[in-house]
Amino acid sequence: MIQITRRSLNIGLMAAAAAADARGRSAFADDLDVTRHLPRKFAGKTLRMMTGNDPVTMALARYSSRFTDATGTHIDFSYSGSNDRYQKMVLDLTSRANSFDVYTLAYQWKYEVAPYLADLSNVETDVKGAPPLDLADYPERALDVYGKFEGRLKALPLLGSTTFLVWNKNAYRAAGLDPGASPADWQQVYDNARKLTHGRQYGFNLPAGKGDQCMCLWIVLFHSFGGKYFGPDGRPQFDTGPAIQTMRFMANNLRSVSPPDDLTWDFPEMVNSFVTGEAAQGFMWPGGFSTIGDPTKSVVAGHTGMHPTPGAVLLGGWSLAVNARSPNLELAKLYVAWLTSKQVSTQTAAFTGQPVRISAFTNPALIAKFPQYPMVLAALLGPVVQYVPIKEAQQIHIMIFNQANAACAGTKTPEQAAKDLQEQATRFMIRRGYLKT
Repeated sequence: MIQITRRSLNIGLMAAAAAADARGRSAFADDLDVTRHLPRKFAGKTLRMMTGNDPVTMALARYSSRFTDATGTHIDFSYSGSNDRYQKMVLDLTSRANSFDVYTLAYQWKYEVAPYLADLSNVETDVKGAPPLDLADYPERALDVYGKFEGRLKALPLLGSTTFLVWNKNAYRAAGLDPGASPADWQQVYDNARKLTHGRQYGFNLPAGKGDQCMCLWIVLFHSFGGKYFGPDGRPQFDTGPAIQTMRFMANNLRSVSPPDDLTWDFPEMVNSFVTGEAAQGFMWPGGFSTIGDPTKSVVAGHTGMHPTPGAVLLGGWSLAVNARSPNLELAKLYVAWLTSKQVSTQTAAFTGQPVRISAFTNPALIAKFPQYPMVLAALLGPVVQYVPIKEAQQIHIMIFNQANAACAGTKTPEQAAKDLQEQATRFMIRRGYLKT
């Protein structure tokens, strides 16, 4: 059986991205107009960029050598995980240390850092040689969420993503289920999972670890069950019926049909469990599709069903932002405009698998490689839920995955976990001035 560890998955994804990048050079013209027309007025300067340590963003960093070659510049990349990067970025901007010029930004962070970010609305006129922004080429909702804050363009969308449910069609057939039918709701996901669970095969790939994927699944379920983050009075609603139902569903239902070691799982383990055939259904992001479809890494390649998560679809994705106090402000704006441009986005979509521009999603050559692109675009164009919409969203997210993990581990009842989450979030919002008492 194929077995993929967290380290080997990352190495494999990086290798796949590098190979796809090389294939993309032959599939698409390498001398793009937007690259050939870049100015060299910044030659000799160095940009400092804080970005992710995942394979996709690291592949984009390699791709950026085209920019540095064309402009005669250099980019120092600093790679780290999302939680660490969030803390470093907030400290760098709020302390005015200004150690970085460019950041890869999660949209839930913009509420906290937007005052420190440059307005990118007029890049085309501010920086000679900058490619057109072509803002109409983005799904309107994604552009608003990823990039805009109080009417200003504070970031440019880079990678688009929404939550998906995936299933092993062969396992569905063997269990007497229709392989072409997506589960209509989460109860059906669980009912199918019970039929799929036998021997060494499980019905779901529950990410129950203390990490972002546990929080993401909680948010999807919470909204699917009718939950809303805050009530009319602004108070959190994490101990209401939908919140308790979510904790129960994760701890009592999904946990019972998932592998027993899922209490430490995050994204790599989610992907691994599905591509090895261990889990016959799974929670997934488009970032895992290239591995799922690779027959050298996946036993489900060629017979995977996929559909946006039932009931609610969570918007993920990343954008690029520029430090407003950057000593290399024009160069930083030029770089983010180039990397997110229509031409470059079409080329990089050949190896990221996560475009956000409509032109990339509808490109025939890319659809031939990624048949799921129209479905991902439809999800981005449809109604989506967001992460907790407050400045300190990440703090609430940490509370969510800690309490959901405790419920799944059995160290707390689902009811107690929901109660504790409500109390923690309420105290936090009182301390930060959102609530009086």
